[in-house]
Amino acid sequence: MGKPKNFSELSIGQQASFEVVVTEKLHESFAELSGDRSPIHCDEKFSSSTKFGKRIGYAFLLTSLLSRLYGEYLPGGSSVCLRQEASFVKPYFISDKLKIVGKVSAKTESTKVVEISSEAYRKTSSGEELVFRGKGLVQVLFEKN
Repeated sequence: MGKPKNFSELSIGQQASFEVVVTEKLHESFAELSGDRSPIHCDEKFSSSTKFGKRIGYAFLLTSLLSRLYGEYLPGGSSVCLRQEASFVKPYFISDKLKIVGKVSAKTESTKVVEISSEAYRKTSSGEELVFRGKGLVQVLFEKN
């Protein structure tokens, strides 16, 4: 985590990342917050009969981690999110370690809008597997002296 960045401190290609483990507690907290108790996420018996073989993590838990990316890392608390696109490429599971990566892909000086491409990877024994891809627009609200 770094300090909030001014628009002028952001450059095309600049990246930030963090990791999070999807614990049972985090999964349950999201279920409580969202009110989504669908069996694919909450019922082990039902989930074991699907093609995934076990409960899968919430797609929108992944997108909620973008709030952390934008608010704590890139640009780090100096912006508001205007738009977010999201593509859920593959499932992730409870107890997975996820790596969230953001990269500045465009900037518009006149509006102080920054486009941030984002990806989430599930750590596996053989490396990393892409589970999410997105693109967000954030507007930087201030310039520090």
